[in-house]
Amino acid sequence: MDFSDPKTTILLIAVLLISSLIRFYFSSKNSIARQLQKTKRKLIPYVREDEYVKIVGKATNFETALQAPISKRSCVYYHVIVERRAHKSWIKIIDDELFQNFHIVADGEKALINLNLSRKNCKVLNIVSDHAVDSNLFKDASEAFEQYLNTQNTDSKNLLGLNRELRYTERIIEIDEEIAVMGIGKWKNDSKNKSTNEKQLMLYGTEKRKLYVTDDPKAMKQVRRN
Repeated sequence: MDFSDPKTTILLIAVLLISSLIRFYFSSKNSIARQLQKTKRKLIPYVREDEYVKIVGKATNFETALQAPISKRSCVYYHVIVERRAHKSWIKIIDDELFQNFHIVADGEKALINLNLSRKNCKVLNIVSDHAVDSNLFKDASEAFEQYLNTQNTDSKNLLGLNRELRYTERIIEIDEEIAVMGIGKWKNDSKNKSTNEKQLMLYGTEKRKLYVTDDPKAMKQVRRN
């Protein structure tokens, strides 16, 4: 192939661009977003046993809420990534994820989202990063950032005492945040109302029918059917 030929160069660039677009389109998170966009939401009382459904509502805690490490917001899930600058690239030095089971409330009804029951390969959480902080040679880490780094057995300075170039991103499911959840419905006895025969819906996932949780606004849009 003659790379000195402008046509060859343009063709090569076009191929690389198309390949990148294809990889982006078929990436797991984008595939999930498209699937959720195409799926019609369902009201909780009408979910059938073992039905794979999408529910849109607000996340609420029934245990003591978690607290996001830097923004200090109350949440039921957080995912923190800290990266260190190394020449022209970034190296991940902290990957911290914590979650708890929670309820999704829609139209006055609630369903249990069982993240603990669904193993890691049976659930996908696609949460938008909405809080970021950083530090560099001329910018000290904030007190909250430094305290968090210390809990992870690291700090913001190098061996010479100079600031390291770090960046921190935080993804959370905040209390009362609107989310979309897609999972397998299972009706079980309500543990808080043992004296009655009331059932509560639980959503969980398997390898083939994963539990999807996202706060992507596109996933929460109503699907119009002709």
